[in-house]
Amino acid sequence: MNKRIAALSIFTAGVLALPLSAASALADQTGTFSGVSNHWVNGGVKVSTAGGKTTITLNSNFKSQSGPDLYIYVGNGSPTKRIAKLKKFKGSQTYTYKGTAAISSVHVYCKRYTVGFGTAKLN
Repeated sequence: MNKRIAALSIFTAGVLALPLSAASALADQTGTFSGVSNHWVNGGVKVSTAGGKTTITLNSNFKSQSGPDLYIYVGNGSPTKRIAKLKKFKGSQTYTYKGTAAISSVHVYCKRYTVGFGTAKLN
């Protein structure tokens, strides 16, 4: 086997050995908010990952009931990692998540009263 074919074989083997989670982590995920705990939050969210950085974008149709101390959280079904204070109660806004753990949901959560306002499950 010549060196060129051997190198190609090693490269191809390395690409095929990538775990599916690493490949799927680069795909955009979207979700739609629904209210929780007798509160309301509407609109869409998009989560994009590139270059080790995850961007959370609340769509232009995003609206949240007003409340004190509202934050964006991420998690896997429940709000586990605080990202940033909610910038405004309606409209497009972007946040950066620097963690490495996979996430399956985005939350609008009142830190002061430890109550959720809305959740978006990502797909």
